[in-house]
Amino acid sequence: MKKDVDKEIIDYLKKSRDVVTSDELSNKLNISKKTISRHVKQINAKYTDPIISSQRGQGYKLNYDNYLDLYFSNITENSTKHLRQEYILNQLLLRSPGKLAIDELINTLYVSDGVLNSDINDIATQLKHWHIAVIRQNRMISIEGDEQDIRNALVKTVLHINQSTDIDVLRHGTDCINQRDFDFALKQVEMSQRVLNGNLPYPYNINFFSHIYILLTRIRKYQYVSPKIKTDKQMIGEIKANPEIFSVCKKIVLNIKSYLNNTNEKLNYEAFYLFEYLLSSRLNSVDGMIFRDETLAQSVSLAFIEQVSQKLNFQFPEDIYEDIEKHILAMISRLKMQISLPNALLNDIQLEYPQIFEATKLAAVQIEQKYDLPTISVDECGFISLYFAKYYEKSLNNEKIVNIYVICTTGIGTSQIISTKLKNMNNDINIIGVGSAFDNKYCTSRPFETEYSCAISKCILN
Repeated sequence: MKKDVDKEIIDYLKKSRDVVTSDELSNKLNISKKTISRHVKQINAKYTDPIISSQRGQGYKLNYDNYLDLYFSNITENSTKHLRQEYILNQLLLRSPGKLAIDELINTLYVSDGVLNSDINDIATQLKHWHIAVIRQNRMISIEGDEQDIRNALVKTVLHINQSTDIDVLRHGTDCINQRDFDFALKQVEMSQRVLNGNLPYPYNINFFSHIYILLTRIRKYQYVSPKIKTDKQMIGEIKANPEIFSVCKKIVLNIKSYLNNTNEKLNYEAFYLFEYLLSSRLNSVDGMIFRDETLAQSVSLAFIEQVSQKLNFQFPEDIYEDIEKHILAMISRLKMQISLPNALLNDIQLEYPQIFEATKLAAVQIEQKYDLPTISVDECGFISLYFAKYYEKSLNNEKIVNIYVICTTGIGTSQIISTKLKNMNNDINIIGVGSAFDNKYCTSRPFETEYSCAISKCILN
């Protein structure tokens, strides 16, 4: 398949609000700086207002205002293929199960029937990843699939949460974002944590936030909410066992109805979906019973430790079990409820810990077969790898001079990546621990208000 350099440049610049150096782009995309310069000129030449600004001696930056104008308002025949397809894909997902007229798309995008058919075929291929089918009938197109799969697809394609560990980055880098909706959704997450007397570290905070924000968009634009939710005996049992969580979810739905001035009773079903998201998260005040899978979680955790130890020829300390078991318990719940947890750290994890990641991924394949589990995604494997990396790194080069404890508001995942970056920068640094600001008694900052520490995190990660 031919490499789409234009798309790769735009996609990479979308991840950063700051200027990206040509050296960084060259290294990350594995292309020369001359090639980058040529493609940037080629991209900007397609539009009246350039979407990429270049600063001599500094680098490149995406002009979000121009980019978003093109994305949703003036998408013409000159638009790049991926922008056109993103637009169609978002419309289908947000409108689901409603239909989209072929002629409406042709008139909006100024493309031929043949070009649009090609785009729809590409989109159909993309959606197979989520087991979603594209339906074409009587000059209309729609999508068909499980509601949970549609929501998982929306999380990645609309908010791109697989590209960021920082909610504030989503605010600046998301297409057609409504700032008032953004703030409302953020307040619901903060309210949940306050009422439940707990905190949602990364990635659970972003995942829960994104579903609330996308829900607002779907209700406002298309006035439709699917009432399909699995309210079987097992789920009802979980609600009875966790009434405080379900009560918070109902409160969020009431707040949404009031905020949108919407009395549609179908909205009440959203409490069940929100309950699923919170139940499968690592909310530190509620590590309780999740589908009564404690015994299975224990077995799976021990299996991961045993197999990764064998593959790395390394004996992990007993302390690792408690850390991994809590994560595995929540993961099994996500697998059963078909909830995906995008991992914005995945590329960094693969680069920093290639052996640990491969060992974890191989172990996952064997474990899901042995215990009859749904497929454990590479995103989930990445999160599990970080627990092994945490203890593996402790065993290396103990003769350090400076002791450092790394804390980040986005959670232990980012902290672990940062600790490795620090050690690579200076061999005299000893990382005595990593953690989330939410779990550290010395950190008094409130969630989402510690921009300074997040800025340090992003600086080191970049």
